[in-house]
Amino acid sequence: MDNRGRLGHKEWMRAARLALLRGGPSAVRVEKLARGLRVSKGSFYWHFKNREQLLEALLREWEEEKNVLFDLLRQEDMRQALKDFFRELQRRVAMSERGEWPSDAAIFAWAAVSPKVARRAHKEEEARIRLLKKLFRQDEIGEYTYMAYLGFLVRRRRVPAAAKNFPILSTITTALLLNSTATRRPKTRTAR
Repeated sequence: MDNRGRLGHKEWMRAARLALLRGGPSAVRVEKLARGLRVSKGSFYWHFKNREQLLEALLREWEEEKNVLFDLLRQEDMRQALKDFFRELQRRVAMSERGEWPSDAAIFAWAAVSPKVARRAHKEEEARIRLLKKLFRQDEIGEYTYMAYLGFLVRRRRVPAAAKNFPILSTITTALLLNSTATRRPKTRTAR
């Protein structure tokens, strides 16, 4: 909340993320969100022009999250880079279930009912896959990593206890990458 007692942008976004995750885009309604937050609709308009602006904010924040994640993979030490990447990915998946971060599952469910969102989600997925392929220097492993992650998301939504299996995804992907000649980085020689 801000210092005047109104809900802040952060609280509205969290409520909207949860509504999108639990009920799809039709659940992201100003009146319904305000009721859930126990405030008047007027509070909403301090932060957003209208519902469409809120929906756009949800989609845009999801599109932008790849930058933070993929920056972790640019480290020199690939083993540490993968460890940091998967740790952060796991953290964000858990945060998304609490509405604290954008949810891939919610965006993909939204894309299933909205051609406009489907086009943007597809474009974003293609960008993520291109980044994986470029960083891992092997198309098959980049594609596998993305598909395995999507499988994890689908299973986790249906069976929440499956979250404990995330280390399987990170362990197998890390082993594939570190054992791939395409992703091995040459060792730097030290002067004697």
